[in-house]
Amino acid sequence: MFFGDVAMDEYYRTPHFPVAGDKVIVRPLEPQFGGMVANSAAIFANYGVRTSFMSQLNPGELTRRLLAQLEAVGLDTRHVILDDEVPDSRCIILLADDQHIVLIPTLGITRTEITPAAFEHMAGAAYLVTTVTDATPFRMGERGASEVLAAVRAGGTKIVMDLDVYNLENHPSPLIDHCDIVFMNAIGYRRFAECGQSIHALLDRGALAVVVTDDSEGCRVFGRHGQFNVAGHKVDVVDVTGAGDTFTSSFLYSYLVSDDLRYAAEFANAAAALSVGKVGARGGMLDEATVRDFMARSGRLSTVHQPSNT
Repeated sequence: MFFGDVAMDEYYRTPHFPVAGDKVIVRPLEPQFGGMVANSAAIFANYGVRTSFMSQLNPGELTRRLLAQLEAVGLDTRHVILDDEVPDSRCIILLADDQHIVLIPTLGITRTEITPAAFEHMAGAAYLVTTVTDATPFRMGERGASEVLAAVRAGGTKIVMDLDVYNLENHPSPLIDHCDIVFMNAIGYRRFAECGQSIHALLDRGALAVVVTDDSEGCRVFGRHGQFNVAGHKVDVVDVTGAGDTFTSSFLYSYLVSDDLRYAAEFANAAAALSVGKVGARGGMLDEATVRDFMARSGRLSTVHQPSNT
């Protein structure tokens, strides 16, 4: 179960990123279906795992297009909450060289009522993948977000959050303490530490793993039994949008079938490297065989434990 954002991504190519007072002529590119959590859900489902997507959206024409596309790639959207007060969900993405800036307009959601049916669906999943921003409005009657997540986790569902760049307004958030697996990128890790947060404290409070990604440099995995680094891959870059989403879903999929953090990190690094060769946040929709073939050609498949049955 993936709970979070889905959006229409409006792309613009710019010669350089603007600064205060600047004016830049940009070239519009073809819009793409996006949204960090929706991207992750679509990529995860593409590996062949039954996957649900949930969000809070208005019932308008854009929402119908967004949900139709998610359903077309195999996602179950029956628990999506329709709310007339929510604006259209769009993102603006500026591309310059091999980097990007993502502008995400807020939807102003302050309460997300989780129905008994939706809760039962969450509690029956292997993972509930969400973000601090998306989970904060969770309510079940008088129960707040922490109580909802704790109840979902008590049933055996692993709570997963991608902190991404870790926006400072999310600090301090008690919701992170309910996580089994936490992802963040290098910028997010720096902000996380500057806020006085500690990865080892998360592990002490029950997290299974904390993963820090660092673009082409690979990732660091912090687990209950120590930490390790996994090197990245040097590839030609077309668009890095969605590479983190590809990494997250690919890590979760490969951990699900292998129960091995190192294999999961190697598989996720390879999938993310393949994803940046395409335009669009869903460029990471790959099959397992393609990723494993890339790992083999990179000489990295033989160095890790491999799942016996996927």
